[in-house]
Amino acid sequence: MIPLFSCVMPVKGDRPYMAEALASLESQGMGDDLEIIVQDADVEPDNGQSDALNQGFAKAHGDWLFWLNADDVLLPGALERVKSTLAARDGIDWIAGNQLRIDEEGRVVDCCVGNVWHDWLYRHVVPHVFGPSAFFTRALFEKAGGFDETLHVCMDWDLWIRFMQGGARFCRIDKYLWALRQWCGSKTQRPMSADEGGRQMQEVGRMMCKNGFTVTRGGLLVWRVWRLLNGNYYAEFRDRVRFRGRKAVECAS
Repeated sequence: MIPLFSCVMPVKGDRPYMAEALASLESQGMGDDLEIIVQDADVEPDNGQSDALNQGFAKAHGDWLFWLNADDVLLPGALERVKSTLAARDGIDWIAGNQLRIDEEGRVVDCCVGNVWHDWLYRHVVPHVFGPSAFFTRALFEKAGGFDETLHVCMDWDLWIRFMQGGARFCRIDKYLWALRQWCGSKTQRPMSADEGGRQMQEVGRMMCKNGFTVTRGGLLVWRVWRLLNGNYYAEFRDRVRFRGRKAVECAS
């Protein structure tokens, strides 16, 4: 039987929250419709997260692919929401949802509400698509060529751009599907030296250059106005008030 979903979990070194991450996948109730692939760098060496994800997705059998970091959680009912969306919408090959940010204890510290895709706008600002809340078809991923293994901090942004350049049909689920854990050991939260920060900015610049993108002040202004008119700022504020300090699993909407 071919599973509907394949999830790759890249891991390396310390993994204090991995059991919780795996439990969040197993509790989705998908049974044989969910394949979980743990891509362990201590067992099968890789050249970074992009390489690990490419290795993992090369092993996947599912029609729809996504990844989950070993310190994050997929929120209750997330895959059922995606499955229902697939049944209701024909022809889509890329789906994304909203994101909660949580602390070490799994309590909500922030809420992030995304937008529908806008091709012109996302040539001038960072695309508002949150990594592991994105689900995409195997065909779309292979057509885009997978992750650029030379990128380590903006590989998802790069992939989204190539999805759209390849004609992806995007759909947003206006629900919280994924919780990003903010702690000192996570890739995005650990302290960086000035040299490392400079290298990351160079990487982002190189990625934008190769894709023909330029972040502009005008684009950022339009993006903020667009989010205001769409009610995104209000929704984030409302949900911060409702959810801050609560366990993420209680806030899946």
